[in-house]
Amino acid sequence: MRLALVRHGQTDWNIQRRYQGWEGLDLNEVGRSQARGVGERLVGVADALGTEWRWLASSSSQRAVTTARIIGEQLGLVPGDRSDDLVERGFGVAEGMLIEEARTTWPTREYPGAEPVDAVLPRALRGIAALAAAHPGEDGVVVTHGTTLRLVVGHLTSEDPGSLPNGAIAVLDGGPDSWRVVVHPLDTLRSERG
Repeated sequence: MRLALVRHGQTDWNIQRRYQGWEGLDLNEVGRSQARGVGERLVGVADALGTEWRWLASSSSQRAVTTARIIGEQLGLVPGDRSDDLVERGFGVAEGMLIEEARTTWPTREYPGAEPVDAVLPRALRGIAALAAAHPGEDGVVVTHGTTLRLVVGHLTSEDPGSLPNGAIAVLDGGPDSWRVVVHPLDTLRSERG
């Protein structure tokens, strides 16, 4: 089983460098274009891996839902499952704030009301496992968020990939107890840049 994990397209808060978390905005025009581009790249990834994407899911956040809908138009899939387990980390009172301002105000990055960062990975892995169980043996695409994608890839590769841009793609192979990264998000970005 293969899963393509995708970071949602750009929002105005991404441009403004604001924490989005559980709030945030829907995609802007650049984000919509990025989602179309991700759909096209996923066609190429499927061809390269000899796979066929059979289902499409997303986090329950509107920016991920919209990204999934646009990707679905490219892949001929209708987005199905929406998982609360795959949403971005909740940043509490820092949501909507400029990232630099929040980090200056709370240098430890312990924002009042925020979800503990160590709660995000187990939640995300639970969400991925649930989707895999709902679609046994079928390859699928899951639209999620930057922190979620970074933590999952970091966990599986034992290396923090750092900040991943909107539209980044990682492909996992295996199953809930044996996932491995077969397409790293930084590799897909390098190949696009030539």
